[in-house]
Amino acid sequence: FVPERFTSVSMNPKVAAAAPAAAAPAAELGDFSEERLANGARLLLLPDKRLPNLHLRLVCLGGVCHDLPQARGALSLMVTLLTKDTKKRSADEVAEAIEEVGGTFNEFSGNNTFGLSLEVLPGDIDRALDVLGQAVLAPAFAPATFEIEREAHLAELAEQADDVVTVGRKLCRRKFFGTHPLAIDTHGTEEGLKAVTPALLRALHKRLLVAGNCVLAVTGDFEPRKLAPKLKTFLAKLPKGAAPDHGPAFAGPQAGRFEEIQPRQQAVVFQAYPCTGICGADHYVSEVADEVFSGMASNLFERVREQKGLAYFVRSSRVLGVHSGLFGFYAGTTPEKAREVLDEIEAEIHRVQEGGIAPEEL
Repeated sequence: FVPERFTSVSMNPKVAAAAPAAAAPAAELGDFSEERLANGARLLLLPDKRLPNLHLRLVCLGGVCHDLPQARGALSLMVTLLTKDTKKRSADEVAEAIEEVGGTFNEFSGNNTFGLSLEVLPGDIDRALDVLGQAVLAPAFAPATFEIEREAHLAELAEQADDVVTVGRKLCRRKFFGTHPLAIDTHGTEEGLKAVTPALLRALHKRLLVAGNCVLAVTGDFEPRKLAPKLKTFLAKLPKGAAPDHGPAFAGPQAGRFEEIQPRQQAVVFQAYPCTGICGADHYVSEVADEVFSGMASNLFERVREQKGLAYFVRSSRVLGVHSGLFGFYAGTTPEKAREVLDEIEAEIHRVQEGGIAPEEL
């Protein structure tokens, strides 16, 4: 670090910048159009020519409430395998079919839904629909790929077990939700994954990948009158069937104070409360509350981390079901400061309950 090797860059406002020409107001994007097909599948379309690509997302009701009780983690593994071997292509051929046109093909699985997403250039829509159709209608669940992917999911669980925050978050979730399916996240458990078989995945696929449980949303650079018939042809091939229910009702949290001792130098504290689910009237209130309590600009972080030096990190988080959920706080601290951190979280909760949020903070 010597002056001769020092580089400095500064970005400053122009002293006499010319007044910018009045820009035309951006056209509002609007909302998706929705059409329900005769078999119950739904198609959502939103043309958007601002970017020259096309995004397709097939979403199904599922998640942890529809995982297999005897094999938790089966649903996430099934969705992963939907992007692999089909009756027409091997896993490598599926990847090549999308990658050679610069596209992407991914799966997702959460607390309430699962599905597949593809993104391609508009001229490659036929290829994308072919790949998507094979994945949904003709997955192979090849034994060799099944073993590889199950080992990958088990390895991910083992990696999570090395992270003290993830371990604590999972423990808090289990204590809070008790016997409800939301107690275990979409990754499942080691015992559950080891109990999964290709036959179980085929049965799960047959139960959930039905027309009444599928929504296909498409946005990007396309003409609806030209693309819609192709999308409807794909959706019409889905087997008939209705969407499952939303899973069992949540009776309430397993209230109490719990402590687990582990051979680590760090202490992580969690404090959890019941909150509204995605369909609840207060869902967006909880969205904003999560922002208020989180981030380095939050009052909670400023007081606990910056002013008092009690924690390495502190914030809020949520676990959301359809009709119920968990709103929690967590912080990484030292064992001797854990109680004081919890007291500060309580004080911040009280501040908000008493109307202490200033307009600029909101």
